[in-house]
Parts: sequence; structure tokens; C-alpha cells
Amino acid sequence: MRIIIIGAGELGQLVAAKLSALQHDVTVVDMVSEGLDKIRGSLDAMFLEGEGTNVETLKKAGAENADVLLALSGDEAVNVLSCQIAKRLGTVQTLCRIYSSSIFSPDDGITPEYLGIDKAFSSIDESLELIQNVLHSHILHEQIAFSNPEARIAIVSVPLNSEISNVPVKELPCQELLKKIRIAALVRDNSLVVPHGDTVLEPGDRIYVSGRADDVEAFVSWLSNKANDPVRRIVIAGLTPASLRLIDYLVKHDLDVRVVENDQGRAERALATLPKGVAVIQGDPTNTSILDEADVSSCDAFVAMTEKDENNILACLLASRIGSKKTIALTGKPEYIGILPALEKKGCWFNSTQISANAIFRLMEGETVRVDSELQKLNARLVELHLTSKSSYVGKSIIDCAFPAGLLLALIIREDYVIAPTGGTILHPNDTLVVIADTAVIRKVKADL
Repeated sequence: MRIIIIGAGELGQLVAAKLSALQHDVTVVDMVSEGLDKIRGSLDAMFLEGEGTNVETLKKAGAENADVLLALSGDEAVNVLSCQIAKRLGTVQTLCRIYSSSIFSPDDGITPEYLGIDKAFSSIDESLELIQNVLHSHILHEQIAFSNPEARIAIVSVPLNSEISNVPVKELPCQELLKKIRIAALVRDNSLVVPHGDTVLEPGDRIYVSGRADDVEAFVSWLSNKANDPVRRIVIAGLTPASLRLIDYLVKHDLDVRVVENDQGRAERALATLPKGVAVIQGDPTNTSILDEADVSSCDAFVAMTEKDENNILACLLASRIGSKKTIALTGKPEYIGILPALEKKGCWFNSTQISANAIFRLMEGETVRVDSELQKLNARLVELHLTSKSSYVGKSIIDCAFPAGLLLALIIREDYVIAPTGGTILHPNDTLVVIADTAVIRKVKADL
């Protein structure tokens, strides 16, 4: 695909790198040369210095014949206007990074379509959805969504002394659920394992459970109930626009919420505006005495959402050491994506740049990739691949496809249906295959699509 990216900031650089690796024709536009210089020598892409709202600049970038324009700058107004111009010039699809859906007013006819935007996403909205999803269970680390909203992969830990620990996959006590889902992969001791019926699940394994969203949720719920891990008390570090929305969500779900905020003025104002029953502790969340005052040792989850990445990381490490059953940190710098999962196995390390990139890949039409910190550490990728009618795999059962060694087939998306594949599943034209593999294996498979 011919793809134009407006903005060479952290998000633009990450997205450009992933799309370039998939051999798309990528052009990056930014009015500041420093952002372009950071990636100029490392990517197979075209770089253009100029304003994303300038018609001539967009023409030079190829907007008249582009398949996709991704407006990813830090300026919401620039993003909206660049989509509007590109759409008028002939770009097929526009995706826009926004900060609030309040820029739209459907009642007044001001819709994304009216502004030339095919799809839009908000980093805050995407981050909050991920955090809210994992807060309902100690064992759930992440829920992965795809281009089809019915498709889902959940990453869960095998609990100690649970009904599935030290048990072969073929003997798991949830056989009816296993008919609907697939244990597609597991990570053990920093290695990616291809699970089979004889594979014994060990405590601490992170398993990738794939299938229809409802079926995957049913499995996670079953395992959570067996592990007896209800989440009731949550401590949040930092009062930010995102954390305030999370607090409101948690209170509406009748959860016990406490907040730690270092800024005295912010903490005092919060006391007057937060919902009744939310306790506010003024102090540094990286100070163990403050965490003790917030009773972190007995909380079910500790969520660090301050404005400083380093404080969020340190606070979560301290909270885990003190005794919090689960820790969640939200960071923004992309250099932390591959580092943090190795620091603390119990932690959920969410990165807003990574989350935004995955939202873009999910919304794009055509072949997409996903940025997964756990898999990235293992040099693997989670990718959606589309079968053409000419593919050598069409009409064959999976067991007869002879996929390259190292490829894990997690899901098949067929029109509006989501299939948890077995060896006997026949592949059809236009199927979307959700696979886990390293770059070399993916390239081999693409040659036969």
C-alpha cells in the first residue's frame, strides 16, 4: 500500500518502522527536520519536510494516489485539516489521531466523514479501555482486539495451584470451552512455545487464548473464578485527565478507590470534586511510607498514571514488592516497550505510544501488524494476513498446508465469523489469518498468499 504519515514524532516513527518492515510504500511528512533525521537512515521510506496542511506538500507526498493517510502529529487541528485536504485530493482512506471526540457534533452535522476522516482514534480512550479490561482479574494481562471486533486474544497467567497448572492441555477440565477457543501460544522463561495437546501448563506461564470475544471472555471468567481472584480495592497514583475518567468508571462499578497525588493543590481540589468515598492521600507515590499510608500492601491492584513515566515504573515496582496483587503502569516513551515486561512478571506495562500504534493497525484496511511488547522481546510479531484466491493454501486443511516451522495460527477471520482453528479447518479465499511468528517466517508465508 502507498501510505503517507503526517508527523514524525514518537508515534509516527514507530508506525513508520512497522509498516516499512512490511514492505509498504511509506512517506513521512513533518515540518521539523529533527524528527525526520532520527529515522532517515534506518527506514526504507521517503521523507518530506513540510507542513501536513499544505496542499503542495501533500501532492509531493503522493496524496492524489495514496491508499492511506495517517494523521499522527501532536496537533489535533493539523491532523483534522490534513485528512480533509488529502481526502479531497484523492486519498482512499484517512485515519486521524484526536484527543477528544468533542471535536465532532453529529447533531450539527459535524461528523468525521464531514471533515474528511474515515476513522479516528484517541490515545486516552484506547489506553483506558485496556486498563479497564485487565482490572477485573488478577490473572489477565491484556485483551487484544483485531480488525473484526468479534476476534479476541487474551493474555493470561497460569495461577499457582489452579485447576490448569501442571496439567496437559488435552486434559484441562474445561473441555467444552476448549472446543470454542484455542491456546495459540505460551511464553515460558522468555521463550515462545508452540502448545500441543501434551504440553503441560506450568504456573507463571503466559498463555495466548484466542477465539470469539465472548468465548475468550468466558474462559478468562472461568479461570478467574477458579483462581478466586475478585478485584475490590484499587489504588491509583496520579490525578490526570485519564486517571479521573478511570476513577469515575471504577466508582460506578462499586469498587473501593484510593488516590495518591504528589501535588498538594491538585490533591486538595480533587477532594472537593471526586465522587464520595474516594480517599485522597497527598504524597509521592515513589515513597514507600506514602504507599503504606494508602494501604497498598492489601490492595488488589495498583495503577500508576502520573505524568512521569519513570515515577510510574518505580511506583509499580515498589507496590509489587510491598504486596499489591497486581500492578499496572501507563508510560509514553516507546523505548520502554520492550524493556518493562522483563522487570516485573506480575506487572501490566501499558505504553500509550504502543497502544496508539495498535489502534492504527487495527483500523487500517489490508495487512496489519501489532506491536506486542512480550512478543517483540522474543523477536516475534502478531500479524493479520489475508489469503487471496490464488494462494496455494486455499482449499487445504491447516494440517496439509505445511506452514513454515515457527508459525502459530491463532485465529481465522472469515467475513463476519471468527474461527478458532484446528488441524482439519479448511482455508477459504479472503480468509484473514491471525498469526504469531518472526519476520523471516512471515515473509515466507506472504510469498504463498
